[in-house]
Amino acid sequence: MKIAISQKRLYMNNIDKNYKMIEASVLEAKDRADLLVFSELALTNHIFGQRLIDSKTLIDYHDKVIELSHKIPIVWGHYDDDLKSSIYYAKDGNVIEYGDEYHPFRIELQDMVLVISMNKVKTNNFNLVIGLNEVAFDKEEPIYENTLILGAQGIYNNGHEVYVLNDSGYVSHGDKLYALESDFEIIDLGHLDNKPLKVKSKLDVLLEGIKYFDDEYLAYGPKWIVGVSGGLDSSVTLALLVMALGKERVHGVTMPSEFTRELTLKNAHHLFEVLNISHEEIDIMDMVNATVDSLEYERIEGLAYENIQARLRGHTLMSVSSLINGVISNNGNKIETALGYATLYGDAIGALSLLGDVNKLEVGMLAEAINQRFSKEVIPKNLIPKLDEHDVIWDFAPSAELAKDQFDPMKWGYHDLLVEYLMKNSIESYLEKYLDGTLFEMEVGKYLSVYRLSNDEFISDLEWVYRQLSIATYKRIQIPPVLKLYSYGFSPEAQVPIVYSERYMELKSKVLKKERIH
Repeated sequence: MKIAISQKRLYMNNIDKNYKMIEASVLEAKDRADLLVFSELALTNHIFGQRLIDSKTLIDYHDKVIELSHKIPIVWGHYDDDLKSSIYYAKDGNVIEYGDEYHPFRIELQDMVLVISMNKVKTNNFNLVIGLNEVAFDKEEPIYENTLILGAQGIYNNGHEVYVLNDSGYVSHGDKLYALESDFEIIDLGHLDNKPLKVKSKLDVLLEGIKYFDDEYLAYGPKWIVGVSGGLDSSVTLALLVMALGKERVHGVTMPSEFTRELTLKNAHHLFEVLNISHEEIDIMDMVNATVDSLEYERIEGLAYENIQARLRGHTLMSVSSLINGVISNNGNKIETALGYATLYGDAIGALSLLGDVNKLEVGMLAEAINQRFSKEVIPKNLIPKLDEHDVIWDFAPSAELAKDQFDPMKWGYHDLLVEYLMKNSIESYLEKYLDGTLFEMEVGKYLSVYRLSNDEFISDLEWVYRQLSIATYKRIQIPPVLKLYSYGFSPEAQVPIVYSERYMELKSKVLKKERIH
């Protein structure tokens, strides 16, 4: 039996474009295959179908897909009347069967079963299970026997998070495992080759996400404007945009102040030269002084003075954006976003947060991968952290450069992993692991000795991080959409309450008393 498989690009809010993709795939598969299978929500992608579920337009397009089944039997995913993602099988212009993740069904072709969620089916009871799963790229599932799993190309944008969809489909049949690596393939179940699955790199996923977002929301082709500080995050952001969209679409802006270090400017100009992009330098100190003078306060210092500088950098970028018809990238990394280490209407602005789901250590790894991809030093090596068993070593420590001798307050490495842990687990379980010793066997545990965190210091730091996660909720809601690498994270509704349970207080007491639990 021959099955045509389409994992072609899906567009949000463009049902006509998705239908034309389906129509073209039908013509390509006609007379060459016995069945044509599409990804989940192939007609609508997410969001669009929910907005138009009662619209005659959506119904009309759905009927047009059914009509295409006169040419070849078709399987595709779609929303039903109850807003549930469903799976449809049509043949000869009629829907033969349909179901959702709780109601899989068989079709007459060689005892196949169609399903959206693989959790509801035991695959060894059937000749082949077809699963449609439009998910984020990091959602790993086991390899199921006698199964065809489809992915999808594109993004799912819920207005705050932009997920890159997973297009790593495969066919498992008998003793063969065949990875689907192109967006349209025709496979013969009786003559299936072995082709191992490949894991896509985080660098490639980010590049895909940038391209998809730019294509769907910025089709007029504006320049992406990057405030280039000469630090690690802005350097990686700049390189990602050049790699994804080309140097002609990227413009760099440096905004030095009295606190800008010489090496910072040197790094920025190195990037401009090696990437060969347009750029400019705008000194912000006259604007800072004019703002301070106009406010007529007796003293403006500390955080207030730092925020004036950060907001004037944002104002400068927005002004350049208006002048050259561009959009601004947000350069903040995941830990800065999680802990609120950003100035609203300053460095928190932008059209898209490219690194908002990438912690600082991962940004360093991306920098290494970018240099390898270019086969030269694009990201200055003095910015990339060096890791060993005992320390995180910086040649040039991260700084917002808004005050003299200022350095970021984060404990890089430790806070990266701590925030990741708290995104998926309870704070109580973290204390339990500390007390029974298992925390020290985890990667995060080695950083406890790096930063000399034990008992009092451990609790004090943990509660500082937890408090910042809660306080920063209002900032996270206002930052640009985050390009997501992971299916977990801080969505707008995922607030962190500063409420410590009785269990937490009990465990905290044991830590402070230097007790152990076994």
